Amino acid sequence: MSATLTYPEPYRFSAGMLALTVHLIFFSLLYFGFRWNAHPPEEFVVEMWDSLQENVEQPAPPSRMEPIPQPRVVPPALPPVKADIEVRDKKNKKATVKEKAASKARQEAERRELEAYSERVRKTVQIEQARIRAEVSTATRVQVERYQDMIRNKIRRKMKAVADVPESAEAIFKITLLPDGTVMDVELFKSSGFPAYDNAAERAILLAEPLPMPTDVSLQKMFRELKLSIRP
Repeated sequence: MSATLTYPEPYRFSAGMLALTVHLIFFSLLYFGFRWNAHPPEEFVVEMWDSLQENVEQPAPPSRMEPIPQPRVVPPALPPVKADIEVRDKKNKKATVKEKAASKARQEAERRELEAYSERVRKTVQIEQARIRAEVSTATRVQVERYQDMIRNKIRRKMKAVADVPESAEAIFKITLLPDGTVMDVELFKSSGFPAYDNAAERAILLAEPLPMPTDVSLQKMFRELKLSIRP
């Protein structure tokens, strides 16, 4: 039996190592080449940084002699005053117009009420005056009739009887008297139709003076010219 001897092949080992080394070198080149391309050169970075620092303006420190400017205070915006004034003026004018109208209405009502009151007072006064006049007239008439009767009675006492004169005969005389009853004038105003009776009555009037006269002055004025009827 023959034995087969096997020997290692050294060229196979060396080829494997060579291939591995070549691959490592290739990947290393790729890796470091990519990193070198990704980062800019250091000098370029330094130049850019220096230029940025030069372009930035540094604020100047404040001088000790110059005052530090204070921030300007802006006042708050005020509302439009003119518009408010116009609105207020319009309201005041409307209120004034209303007040004037109300005052005029009150004055008119007061005027009508005063006129009505004055009319009531006037009517009341007229009624009272009429009543007083009526009472005075009544009283005056009573007094006048009373003194007329007194004058007639005195004249009849002085008159002589006349025959054939009916009782319906009536002679009316207008007599002018003084306040003391003195007869100033006698005038036949209406004849009785019997001249003898008229003459007798006229003579009796003159004989009866002074005639009775009222003491009241207002009544005496009514007797200044007296129309007196004389009957048998």
